[in-house]
Amino acid sequence: MASMRRLAKHVGEGGFAPVLIDYPSSKTTIEVLAEGIFAQLPKAGKLHFVGHSLGGVLSVRLAKMLPDARRGRIVQLGAPNFGSEIAQRAAIFGKLMGPALAELVPHSGEDTVGLDIGAIAGTAAIPAYGLITGIEGENDGKVSVASAWGNAPEGKRLALPVAHSIMMQDRRVIDATVRFLKTGTFA
Repeated sequence: MASMRRLAKHVGEGGFAPVLIDYPSSKTTIEVLAEGIFAQLPKAGKLHFVGHSLGGVLSVRLAKMLPDARRGRIVQLGAPNFGSEIAQRAAIFGKLMGPALAELVPHSGEDTVGLDIGAIAGTAAIPAYGLITGIEGENDGKVSVASAWGNAPEGKRLALPVAHSIMMQDRRVIDATVRFLKTGTFA
């Protein structure tokens, strides 16, 4: 949660009321995590979501749990929408990494119809790193650009030269996030 504080500060300065919610990502499944987070969400008003990595995947689940009238925009930062090859390679550490990791192996993605999603992908991984991770093409070191973009419409995708683990600290990512929350576009 500490990794999202700088971004939350700027989202707040952008006119939103950020709520940071921590969750035990290595302890349970994505479905159980979403249910636990949902119970902590504000009970009234339109809700926008910003989620990094698994948090981006959870953002889609959470928005789908809301009535249409309460659904705001979603900004996903390096979210493994179609899974990640690195999760498949790390499966041998499943007991250490937790059940949610097992769900992030490559897959066809989730239905996002009716959701206003902006997706930011990182491209900072050097190509040789793919030999270790198994990720082909541009990626942030953990998630490919294609997976990070997921089902976001073509005009709501952005690629920046940032690495997965620090992208939420990058000023370009922060500015793009606030812009999307305000306008529904990265332009």
